[in-house]
Amino acid sequence: MSLEKKIHSREAVVGIIGCGYVGLPLAVEFAKKGFRVVAFDLDGPRVDQINRGISYIPDVPTAELAECVKKGTLEATTDFGKLSKVDTVSICVPTPLRKTKDPDISYIVAALDNLVAHRNPDGQLIILESTTYPGTTREVMLPSLEAEGQFKVGRDFFLAFSPERVDPGNPVFNIVNTPKVVGGITPECTRLASLLYGSIVDRVMPVTSTESAEMVKLLENTFRSVNIGLVNELALMSHNLNLNIW
Repeated sequence: MSLEKKIHSREAVVGIIGCGYVGLPLAVEFAKKGFRVVAFDLDGPRVDQINRGISYIPDVPTAELAECVKKGTLEATTDFGKLSKVDTVSICVPTPLRKTKDPDISYIVAALDNLVAHRNPDGQLIILESTTYPGTTREVMLPSLEAEGQFKVGRDFFLAFSPERVDPGNPVFNIVNTPKVVGGITPECTRLASLLYGSIVDRVMPVTSTESAEMVKLLENTFRSVNIGLVNELALMSHNLNLNIW
């Protein structure tokens, strides 16, 4: 069965690497929509907690997680060898800044190494969600996955970037009603990634490339940061003038 048909019929097994504030809500949402989900994490106690149906993320109600675990649609594991059994993989690992202020993509590279070591040969769809610099998907991930020409993107596997846009604690906007930006290495990569996320979100926004999708998140974060800084400066000015900034 083709990957497209598996997604349509909810027979695709969805893998999520990273069970933090991005990965766990995503895993639960896929499980609620009828997909079988395997969540991967290095943290053994965290994995045990998921498998007991106990949430540690405020945005994920324990009742919802427990129901998914009870139904058998969601399991967590530290065994990355099981990556070879999943049809799609969403990478939701942290990308902190180093002391030198450059991005630390070591967690992405570690996830990538596991994907290469435990490759699913049946046309696996791989989607990076972690916030990173434009070019990461094409320049870092693609060469490793193609393995010096042994595998071809768009034929042997599919690769895309779709930035996480989670706003923790927001009671109005969540995974389902927040537009999902998707950009693939090839048009077919974009189409399949859009099809997958279209199964759980209200609106998918395809863009022309992985770099475009990566830039969307960078622009969004920069816009927010600049506006916060601007308002803070105006607040200081208003305070000195004995004015209420509100």
